[in-house]
Amino acid sequence: MKRFARYLSLFGAVLGQLMMSAAIAAPVIADIQIAPAATSTRIRLIASEEIAISAFVLSNPDRLIIETPDINFQLPPDSGNVSQGAVTSYRYGKIASDRSRIVFDLATPMVPGDIVKSTSMGGGAYIVSLFLTASDRESFDKAAQTAAISKAFKDSGSTTSASAVTDSRPLIVIDPGHGGNDLGATGVSGLFEKDVVLAFSIALAKKIEAQGLCRVLLTRDQDVFIPLDERVKIARQHNAAVFLSIHGDTIASAGEVRGSTVYVGDERSSDAEAAKVAEYENKADSNGGYTPQATDSSVADILGDLTLRETRTRSSLLARELVTRIADTTHLNRNPLRAAGFRVLRAVDIPSALIELGYMSSKADLDQLTSSEWTDRMTSRMADALVEFLNPPRTGPDLAKP
Repeated sequence: MKRFARYLSLFGAVLGQLMMSAAIAAPVIADIQIAPAATSTRIRLIASEEIAISAFVLSNPDRLIIETPDINFQLPPDSGNVSQGAVTSYRYGKIASDRSRIVFDLATPMVPGDIVKSTSMGGGAYIVSLFLTASDRESFDKAAQTAAISKAFKDSGSTTSASAVTDSRPLIVIDPGHGGNDLGATGVSGLFEKDVVLAFSIALAKKIEAQGLCRVLLTRDQDVFIPLDERVKIARQHNAAVFLSIHGDTIASAGEVRGSTVYVGDERSSDAEAAKVAEYENKADSNGGYTPQATDSSVADILGDLTLRETRTRSSLLARELVTRIADTTHLNRNPLRAAGFRVLRAVDIPSALIELGYMSSKADLDQLTSSEWTDRMTSRMADALVEFLNPPRTGPDLAKP
């Protein structure tokens, strides 16, 4: 009790200094306490004010996720290096401008239960307690699967404005590859593919929006991990007219190989190199610590072969339009149009393509990928290709149609 009282006194002094700074507007979390028991664990967040939290679990590896509004974490540098009961370690940080997350690594399956809020004895701090209970493997995995799907849908929906519901303009979904624990390829200068393609995708989205003819949605606009199948589900959920995945290629043993390549989805790869690229990109889930579920073929069964053939034809037209538009802006691969079984190109009713902007293993390509001038030209060409694909010019007799 005396130790806790001394802690509160120290916390109050530190908190008082923090609150005097106008630059700190977010609530402060100054300590995370973990109290394990035989079949349960209590996690306490010591905060400067009352905060709302949500909790869910994810598997492969087993984790407990606590999400909060924007938080100013004021924890000791060695925080997170714990091994207390079911919790082996934890990490924390911002996942968006207005949201923060704490991730607890679990040694055994535990599921979140009651959340209790209280003030400290003597005031000066708010305590948010989350109670975990032991779970069997089947129940934990089921809870994790439900949470992963609902979270992806919630996040994707939060990026769409209310006006988009009645906006009849076609929607382009831009998918920055990789993210979070899935770094993607590492460039010759140490840059990660996940960061390069995110910056490019945001620039491309701005170019599309500036034209005013199409809407655009990013599958991720932060450094977060999203499973491959969830990226496709986001596009289908929002009735996308086009899905374009953005990546950076790599060949570790051949730095002289370079150039942009555009792929379409097909179970039969156009060549051995395309098959290797698809195999590499399809490992994104395991790289991010996620085990993909079996592919749901019900949509394909309902839509049938006719729709699939039409979508693939449209996807090929989209890929050709992209290659034609970017040919005067970037160095093209010796075979810039290819096909392979990419998992993110399996939407049977949405024209889809994947572009490898260049080789992260090529210094010449990486210099382009990190050039603001090249990015400006490349995103302009690609925006033109996407918008014109969805809004083809009307000529001849079509101009007389109402």
